[in-house]
Amino acid sequence: MAAATLCLAALALAAPLKVSAQYSLNKTYSGDGFFNDWDFYGHWDNLTNGDIDYVNRTDSQDLAYVNSAGNAVIKVDNSSTVLYPNKRRSVRISSTEQWGIGSLWVFDMVHVPHGCSVWPSAWVTSSDWPTGGEIDIYEAVNLQTTNQMALHTTSGCTVSNSSSSDWTGIMTYGNCDTTANFNSGCTFRDTRETSNGAAFAQNGGGVFAGELTKDGVSIWFFPRPSVPSDLSSSSESPDPTSWGKPVAYYPASSCDVSNHFGTQQIVLTITACGDWAGQVTNSTGCPLTTDSCCTSANYDQAYFEIPSIRVYSNPNLTAPVVSTSTNKTSSSSSSSSSSNKTSGGRGSATERPVLAALLSVAALAIGASFSFSA
Repeated sequence: MAAATLCLAALALAAPLKVSAQYSLNKTYSGDGFFNDWDFYGHWDNLTNGDIDYVNRTDSQDLAYVNSAGNAVIKVDNSSTVLYPNKRRSVRISSTEQWGIGSLWVFDMVHVPHGCSVWPSAWVTSSDWPTGGEIDIYEAVNLQTTNQMALHTTSGCTVSNSSSSDWTGIMTYGNCDTTANFNSGCTFRDTRETSNGAAFAQNGGGVFAGELTKDGVSIWFFPRPSVPSDLSSSSESPDPTSWGKPVAYYPASSCDVSNHFGTQQIVLTITACGDWAGQVTNSTGCPLTTDSCCTSANYDQAYFEIPSIRVYSNPNLTAPVVSTSTNKTSSSSSSSSSSNKTSGGRGSATERPVLAALLSVAALAIGASFSFSA
């Protein structure tokens, strides 16, 4: 009996230990409670130098609200009122919760902002920027017809066209360092016009998804008719491995995730002109000058309409992350207010109980003892 038990234990130890690769729902922003758990910037745009005054929460009722369809609307003031000196009211909000490596952010949208001088974005970023990184999941300016995705990091994170078979978009710049190329980030462009602007809305919108794992960063876009069933509003366990190639992919082989990304908060914003939109008007369909950006009366399409934003977590895809407070590595990848508790990568806490049990069985079979440290 002892010999048989020992054989079984040996076979179990030799077999590969399997852990779940499944995501679980961590946070949902939707319906009447959509605007809970966000911070409103409440300041003029001193971050991208846009011609915008961002409202605070108490002044947001006409620019950040839930419409009769149950969707969140975030917009630029399109009235004739322009604040001195030539600034419009708009919205910039940041989630109070943060999530680390092993996270999937899903943005379901039916309308995205567009129009001359308009600069919208939906992204995740570290509070210790740029040390903790930034992932731009949706971003465009003026009348640009497609979505642009990017990473912004400290030096040493790159992507090369030698891996172009791993994505479907067009890589337009490969160095993610914020000190390179005027902080453009390492950028990809979606080839589909349904990924932005009027064509996006006419097609029923779609779903943007950004994934941060120990293996790299991936960004997908699915036009409404092509949204996978496991990204429906009722899904609690999406499987990115079934979605096909992402539009943008940044492999860990050329961008060490644990060194460049800390915990991330979601940011939604719409500014006007500024450091990007105001500098490329002619090349993006808007023959304007910077001085005339915010005197334009056409801000009717400058709004997000969002049925939901969902965040999923998978502790099996984590790795030690950069602490945003001490700039040292940490294995925690969520804020204290989040239930997303993670640990290190392979061979971490998810596997230790199984391995310890198997060692105990083997020890009983041969009368020996093992010391197993967690």
